[in-house]
Amino acid sequence: MFIKKSVKRNKFRKAMFITITALIAIGLVIPLAGLFQRQPDSGGSTSTSQQTTQDRLAELEAKALENPSDTAILMDLAETYVYTGNPDLAVKTYEQVLALDPGQSEARYDIAFVYYMSGKYDQAEAKLQELIQKDPDNKDAHRLYGIVLGTGKKDYTAGIKEMEKYITLAKEGPDVEKARQIINEWKTQQPQN
Repeated sequence: MFIKKSVKRNKFRKAMFITITALIAIGLVIPLAGLFQRQPDSGGSTSTSQQTTQDRLAELEAKALENPSDTAILMDLAETYVYTGNPDLAVKTYEQVLALDPGQSEARYDIAFVYYMSGKYDQAEAKLQELIQKDPDNKDAHRLYGIVLGTGKKDYTAGIKEMEKYITLAKEGPDVEKARQIINEWKTQQPQN
């Protein structure tokens, strides 16, 4: 069951990264912080999927109260907070996971991702630096760090360096090709010496 949840989280992260990378590659700039705002309810009725998400959230919160040291439950709860537009609660819950298991790379990555999506680039950068220091071969951390630096902080030189590290670690695949495209785009945006 744990493997199934881990695979689900990895697919979620990959889908989110691919979406973000595609938007960056075609040069779109969107207000990323707006992604976490709740959408107004149309007509005053609660949709079935939203009710299901709220039920799931309540269930996970109850489980987390019963088992406050269960990192798997806390990870699910944090992810659900992200889905429901509560990035601050998500970060707080991921931090609980790290307090219980300081080596939990996924929680550290997810905090950085939430910070990035919220436009908190300095906090995202700090979490990614921690993660890379603990796990220098974490290719996903280098990829996200490159995006934070290049897209968020407009430090294209450092962003390119991180994306090149990602390419070295990942070696091949569609994400590597997208990383190369991003590097080429950022090279055109660098100040010329």
